[in-house]
Amino acid sequence: MKKTLVAIIGLLAAIPVLTGCSAKSGISQMIEPDTIYEKALVFTRQAQIVRSLETKASISVTLLNELFPKRYPYDKGIYLFVGVITDLKDVKFDDLCKLSLNGKKPLEVTPVDRKSRLYQVVPIVTKWGRYWVVRFPAQKSTKYIIDCEIDPYGSARLSLQRPTPRR
Repeated sequence: MKKTLVAIIGLLAAIPVLTGCSAKSGISQMIEPDTIYEKALVFTRQAQIVRSLETKASISVTLLNELFPKRYPYDKGIYLFVGVITDLKDVKFDDLCKLSLNGKKPLEVTPVDRKSRLYQVVPIVTKWGRYWVVRFPAQKSTKYIIDCEIDPYGSARLSLQRPTPRR
């Protein structure tokens, strides 16, 4: 009887040790924090353009320089992941959205494919939206005011704050 009890206790003690070394299960992946997504939420802003009590456009902007500093360094420019959801179809970015950052026009606009890693990581992404990576000239300012005008609906203003370096 004692040998059986000792064997059961030994087996129960060994189970956590053995399972701790196994591959991640679906439950542990659901519980662990997603640090890139959490950081993306901090550096994402969203606004709507409303006309006659109806949302005509939704704009979301994420500061990519903070999410992926090696891929999007500040000295190369300010990189934004811009999403626009509207009922306007088959319109190029320049015709759809007049975008400026602190009064400056974009240098480069690149469409984001749905298979892109950015499309999967950045929050507020839906199947109805269109998404671009927009590069602006490098700036020394730590506060970014983004103005987006969508003709014929109106404009929206978003504000992002770049964190100051810690000493």
